[in-house]
Amino acid sequence: MRLGSYPGIEKVSFIHLQHLFDEENQTNFSVIVSLAEMLCEVPIAFVGIEAENGTLIKTSSAISEHQNSWTLPFHSSLPIVVPDIKLDPRFSNHPLLESGICFYASVPILNPIHNTPVAYICVMDKMPRELNSKQLNGLELLAQQAFDIIRINLENIDLKKLADDTVTPSQEIDTIFHNAIDAVIVLDDIGIISQWNPKAESIFGWQKKEVIGQHFHEIAFPAAYHEQYLQLLENLNYDAPENHPNTTVEISALKKDHSTFDIALSISSATIQGKHFYICFVSDITNRNQISQELVKQQKFYENILNKLPTDIAVFDANHKYLFVNPGAISVKEYRDFIVGKDDYQYAAFRNRDTTTADLRREQFLQVKESRKEIRWEDSLKDPEGNNITHLRRMYPVHDENGDLSMVIGFGIDITDRKVMEEKQAALVQQLSSQNTQLIDFCNIVSHNLRAPLVNMSMLVEFIEDTNNPEEQKTLISKLKPVIENLHTTFNELVESIQIKQDLEIKSEDILLTDCIRRTFEGLQSEINKSEAIIETDFEDAPSVYFPAKYLYSIFHNLFSNCLKYQSPKRKLVIQLQSKKTDGKVLLSFTDNGLGIDMDKHKDNCFKIGKVFHHHPNSKGFGLYMTKTQVEAMKGKIWVESKIDVGSTFFIEFINQKA
Repeated sequence: MRLGSYPGIEKVSFIHLQHLFDEENQTNFSVIVSLAEMLCEVPIAFVGIEAENGTLIKTSSAISEHQNSWTLPFHSSLPIVVPDIKLDPRFSNHPLLESGICFYASVPILNPIHNTPVAYICVMDKMPRELNSKQLNGLELLAQQAFDIIRINLENIDLKKLADDTVTPSQEIDTIFHNAIDAVIVLDDIGIISQWNPKAESIFGWQKKEVIGQHFHEIAFPAAYHEQYLQLLENLNYDAPENHPNTTVEISALKKDHSTFDIALSISSATIQGKHFYICFVSDITNRNQISQELVKQQKFYENILNKLPTDIAVFDANHKYLFVNPGAISVKEYRDFIVGKDDYQYAAFRNRDTTTADLRREQFLQVKESRKEIRWEDSLKDPEGNNITHLRRMYPVHDENGDLSMVIGFGIDITDRKVMEEKQAALVQQLSSQNTQLIDFCNIVSHNLRAPLVNMSMLVEFIEDTNNPEEQKTLISKLKPVIENLHTTFNELVESIQIKQDLEIKSEDILLTDCIRRTFEGLQSEINKSEAIIETDFEDAPSVYFPAKYLYSIFHNLFSNCLKYQSPKRKLVIQLQSKKTDGKVLLSFTDNGLGIDMDKHKDNCFKIGKVFHHHPNSKGFGLYMTKTQVEAMKGKIWVESKIDVGSTFFIEFINQKA
């Protein structure tokens, strides 16, 4: 019985159709539903019909809420696409809103005889979206396939009814033959057609009377496939058919109008009343192949996009096995091909690497899986040239409609340039802040230290202008020289202190501390001899420092000068120097038994520009300020511990020291 023989399918179809949605028959639609989900890239799809009371019976339990109160939103013989049902008044108070559904689309499964909907293919998503023309065309092709399934199942229902009647075996076989869902062709032992069922007429376009007595391959296949077909027949063995189960191949076939289409061909051998036959079963798979080709094309399209992105992307299944990895993550194709289906531990073994990174990746994956939330982090690795490469990484879970983890997507963006810019920006801000402080200090020094020499110079100039005595003028002019030299020295020291923090590109090198002592002694030899100072050094633990040479020599000179300048008249001067190394740092200390500093009074001002603690003709307050500026320019630290009339110890911490 054919579906077209039903008078008014809209009225009688539900009685028959509802059996198609029983649990045992729902699997008939599983491929249709899966293809609809993949084609439209949505998590929810189903084939549904309406019960007599208007409620919905469907093939999927993906949205189980309000199961008994569901109704189809509309009835139409045309496709319906609603990007966001919250914005569509036709969905007002519909149960789909309570289920969190936003996107809805349906394509009717039409009975071509009456052009009326028999059922609907529906797709939904919990976020707004659109369908493109290719996706709509694909759904319409699936609807045609679904109608064939419905029609075939209704025909099977009719066949079951007929089976209850008393028929002869030959009548049963004839009924099955004529109502088979596939084209069935019976061939004799040399491949000539002896039976040709109605489905074969529909698929190939040839009537039975036109093909009986002809070779099947000459009627049904292009010449290029004749040899393949004949080889299939030759491989079948009549004497031991159990050794050759049904053979199915996908092959191009030929219609009566000479157009080609894709079929699945199965051939089996049989012996009836001593005669040998071949039985061929043919299914038209053109639509299925078209949909598959579209899906493959879309997959390649999206993979091509992912492979061209500058970010590294990896996709994992629920068990942390790789599903996809792009060239940004692994540049070598051989390694990319290997890792699919493997985990990080297998990849580490393949590349002969330790499992440190694999352990970290597993920990991050489990954190995402258990928390069900996205995580972010930064990591840094060395490139082949030894440069630090920093990535901002994200890993987030993707769950299916049942809330189960389906995949985890991870990607990383190279932010090395950004980190470098941030570091430069921070250094620039620090430099600007320092320069602002220096500007204030500079103004104070100019106001304080330069005013007196300028006043003296002004007075001397006035005296020179007021006298006509050449000898007196010569004497006054000679007094200008030390004032100008003092002014010049003060100005140069100010300029040098400002230049230190602007010199961001100064290079460090390994310098022996004994070399610093030797150079300092050479510059201060007369002062050291005059003071008869005792100098003790202990550089055994850290004999060298990684630091700019001109800064280190200046630091030694300034601290030694202070020790000599502010020695106590009550005792012989003793200067002790010691260096220690710990955790990549070197701590250098200068200790003397001189006049000391009142720390209660000067605790927060010890290193300010122009700050002096004792009266001395050569004290200008630049030495400690310069030393602090040089140390902090290289991210180090300097501090002092002191007691009045006991002595002082200056500590300098040098960072980033080589092992």
